[in-house]
Amino acid sequence: MKRLSVHFLKITVLFSLCFLLALHPAAASETAVVTFVSNHEQERSVKAMIDSIRIFSGPYNSCKVYVVTTDPLELPCTSLEKDVHTEVMSLEMDSAYRSYPLALKAFAAAQVEKKVKGTVDTLVWLDPGVLVLQPFSDLDLGKNMDVSVRPVTLANRIGISPESTPDEYWGPIYAKLGLDYKKLLPMMTIADQVPIQPYYNCEIFSFKPQSGLAQEWMKVLKFFLDDKPYQESVCTSFLRKLFLHQAVLSAVISSKFTPERIRSLPLYSGYPFSQHDQLSAEQKASSFDELKTVIFDTTWSQSPGWMKKIPIGSSLKSRLFDIYLRYLEIAPRVYRLEGSCNSYLVITDEGSVLIDPAGSAAAPAFFHKLLETH
Repeated sequence: MKRLSVHFLKITVLFSLCFLLALHPAAASETAVVTFVSNHEQERSVKAMIDSIRIFSGPYNSCKVYVVTTDPLELPCTSLEKDVHTEVMSLEMDSAYRSYPLALKAFAAAQVEKKVKGTVDTLVWLDPGVLVLQPFSDLDLGKNMDVSVRPVTLANRIGISPESTPDEYWGPIYAKLGLDYKKLLPMMTIADQVPIQPYYNCEIFSFKPQSGLAQEWMKVLKFFLDDKPYQESVCTSFLRKLFLHQAVLSAVISSKFTPERIRSLPLYSGYPFSQHDQLSAEQKASSFDELKTVIFDTTWSQSPGWMKKIPIGSSLKSRLFDIYLRYLEIAPRVYRLEGSCNSYLVITDEGSVLIDPAGSAAAPAFFHKLLETH
């Protein structure tokens, strides 16, 4: 009888543990986010991103967010550190690479990958300008996937057709990684629907830190940044410089993982808002409410009427409205809205002052809301 009681106690404890794990999924504590800040506008964008994670991401709402800043003196990101689950780190990258467009992404990802390896199962990369509107379960890799990513939105004269021998841009990258283009599975760009060899968007993707993906990305990118003949004879256009980090990442993914270990992100997880008009009728989101993660790029800073572009439910609209108002605050009680010109709303205890009101005409509701609440 005593032995039965002990067994019953063990079963009860085990059941209780399983119940607690069901209430608090392990994925939430084993998934982290990494992003970067290289200017003050991006700091405000990242703050909006963090707000969206805390509000909308469900079981991931307390996940760790690592923010890599390019300049801890000029950009200490103190506004971000107010979030207890956010850690700001200084970028570890040779100054010689600082001027190269977006090379910092590989170095920032590698830096955080090294820090969390062994403690985090999935590392989610989100560019500044990304918002989370639902739990990002498509980015949670679990046991069966190594990376979650989608094809680029546009070929941009960088992507090459499946049957083409890699050109002077891709050829050396393939050679460095031992890739045979004939064995690579083709894919289709999102907006212009062009068949290409593997070429992935890296504004939103996820990977397992233990795979060493980011370390390899940084290592190979650094090799080509240091290759003077390659830089001088191949990277001769702005686009080739701008997308080198993305081309290298794409090749690294193809070299490290078999196709069945690569999850293809659906369009609602990484929706390209700035290319919304270029998408087909079947691809276009019918409502913000159906989207999980959205790539806004510079939309928030340049298009104040962005909320009118896609229908949005009242509950989500109200919450996004508040996040956007916090984004518009460039200093305590000073708000800037960019339209045909920059409009500034300065709120004081004695009253409010609107400077250059023409810019606010594109979306006056935002300033109206601020005046109502102060």
